[in-house]
Parts: sequence; C-alpha cells; structure tokens
Amino acid sequence: MILITGFGPYREDMNASGELVNSLKNDLPDALDPLQDLLAFEVIACDDASRETEHQSLETQLAALLKRYAPALCIHTGQAPPYNKIIVENIATNSFMREVIDPGRPVAYWSNLPGTEGLQAALEAHNIPAGDSFCAGQHLCNHILYSSRYFAEKNALPHKSGFIHLPLLPEQAIRQHRDAPYMPLDMSRKALSIIINHVVAAQRIQVDRRSG
Repeated sequence: MILITGFGPYREDMNASGELVNSLKNDLPDALDPLQDLLAFEVIACDDASRETEHQSLETQLAALLKRYAPALCIHTGQAPPYNKIIVENIATNSFMREVIDPGRPVAYWSNLPGTEGLQAALEAHNIPAGDSFCAGQHLCNHILYSSRYFAEKNALPHKSGFIHLPLLPEQAIRQHRDAPYMPLDMSRKALSIIINHVVAAQRIQVDRRSG
C-alpha cells in the first residue's frame, strides 16, 4: 500500500496539498490506474488551537493512518507559498515551531523514499519545474516527515517516507497571496502522478535487487 497525505486548511480556506490529494482521490489520473488498488489518499486535519494540540493532532492522525493501511511507502505533501516549483525534501529535524519535538528522539531523519534523487529530472522531463531542499521547514510539513520516520523506527514498521512541497494554487494567489507564485492543479496532479510512479518503480528495483 502507498499512503499519500496532504494537509487540510490552516488559517485559510484551503491548502494546496489537501486540494491535490482530494482531487486525486476523487478523480484518479489514467497514469495511476495500474496502481489504483494500492493507493490510499488522506488529508490530515490541522488543529491550530495551540502548538501542543497541533503536535498531538498530527501524530495521532498519522499513527492511525499507519495502523489502518500498513503502507510500504508514504508520500507526504504540503504547500509552500514562497516556492515556484515542486520541491523534494531530504531531511526532517526534531523541531516544531522552533522548539524540540521530543528531546528523547533523534536529532533528524533523512527521507528514505526510493528514487528521490531522480525526481527532479523526472519532473523536468515533463516540463514541470522541480528542485530539492535539505530542510523541510519548522512547521507541520517537517513534523509529518519526521514523525513518519520516527514511527517506522520506534515501532519497527516497514514503510519508507518522503515529503513533497507544492506551490500554491492560482485561486490562493488571487485571494490571499497576491505576490506568491502558484501552480495550476492540473500540473500538480501530473507532478504527483509522476512522483508516485517513479517512487514505485524505484521500490520495485530495490526489492528485485535484494531478492536476486
């Protein structure tokens, strides 16, 4: 199973990642048809009442999804208003809103999603702007990748995790972020379809090498 997550609205009326995940869930692109029985699309609700409730809500929801689906791969997504391209994140740190998540946990985790080193080239081959980053930020985006890797290590779960940052949608730029770059939903849908297929192919290559 492949778990793909986005975030619901956070202090705004929409979140580009949640809109994208729901779009794929409700209207699967032809490119993902061969994988349709292996895909689970879920939106993480954001609880912004306080730092502690945000932290607890995210980890509770994520833990429940990992238990429900027992995925082999987790592709987490979130929006980043400053970005004008798809960004593949490499590292998540033990930090949330500039405070340590838990001093008893490791300082950081690398993304271990298969094939991430080739994602930029795969996207740009389809004329989709892309890049990578070594830091997933200080908020929920960093937190979900960190927690996904931590839960796998702590509970001996088999899944591998990565995080993708998305530009805003055009309607967000019109309504709330007038000077921000954006990416149309159709392009984001194509981008995530390419990412999913690329990661699945890389995972299969890894499995074949181990069994060969």
